[in-house]
Amino acid sequence: MAEKYAVRNLRLCTKDCLCLYVCPTGASDTENSVIDINTCIGCGDCADACPSGAISMVPKVYPPQQVKTNAVTGTLKSLVKSKSEQESIAAELPGVLAKAVEKSNRIMAEDLLREAGFMLPQSDNTKEFLQSLLTDKHPSDFPTEVVEQLISKLYDTKEDKIMSDNKTHDNLMAGFTGEAEANRKYTAYAKKAEKDGFLNAAKLFRAAADAETLHALKHFEVAGMVGDTASNLKDGIAGETYEYKEMYPPFIETAKAEGNNAAVMTFTFAMKAEEVHARLYEEALDNLEDFEEVFYYLCPTCGNIEKFVPERCSICGVPGDKFIKY
Repeated sequence: MAEKYAVRNLRLCTKDCLCLYVCPTGASDTENSVIDINTCIGCGDCADACPSGAISMVPKVYPPQQVKTNAVTGTLKSLVKSKSEQESIAAELPGVLAKAVEKSNRIMAEDLLREAGFMLPQSDNTKEFLQSLLTDKHPSDFPTEVVEQLISKLYDTKEDKIMSDNKTHDNLMAGFTGEAEANRKYTAYAKKAEKDGFLNAAKLFRAAADAETLHALKHFEVAGMVGDTASNLKDGIAGETYEYKEMYPPFIETAKAEGNNAAVMTFTFAMKAEEVHARLYEEALDNLEDFEEVFYYLCPTCGNIEKFVPERCSICGVPGDKFIKY
């Protein structure tokens, strides 16, 4: 019995109150109509007796979220959008048929959302959705505090508290930074070894670089730094914007003052490329629900990215046929 507890859907409740008579602990008899889960023993008598189907038995421990590919979830979300639009249209029409169509589309949209991964309240998709409510722009009366409380209740686990208390999060991020730096360093060493003709050393450096990438990605993930795609794009925009607007300009001025022309060039190339990256992230965010395939082309010299093959790179002048397709 202790594996489940009762939850009342107030929208469906018809106040027949049979649940009050069959509940052996009085958990269903509360001032705010919300069943007291601390008193509920999970017998299910209230759910069986409710004539309106307003009470459900909810497991205390949910199974893990079902894994689905981005293509599947993207298609499901597109269908949800379509069903929601049809529901809104039907709601504006008169007659019994329109009401039936409205409810039908709502049921289908709910099923599609569940299949897309939103069925479990502790699922990654649900967490990402709630987090997006805090980052998106809303009217002044939007209940931000309620969203924050819900996130806190659902996701502030004992493990999260322990991680915060013992500096594990900081250590994960320090590990991420160190492993990411090692990856880039070993990649540079591999290129140098290849140039010098030491192919075995080059292969070892590349293998080690890939290993450090695996470590870095796992540290970053466990630290909770990977959000939903929209949030990640917004973070990318913020990071790239900071680099080309605030970080690189003083770097360039210092390099000029010290007469280091090579540093001036690499800083300038990076600054201009970061501005392009920020613009492309903004475009991707604006068109996130457009699933038409897009190709990107990377300049191997300066890091510029284009959505077509240019005659020459607009930043460093490298011929377009050198660009790498993604």
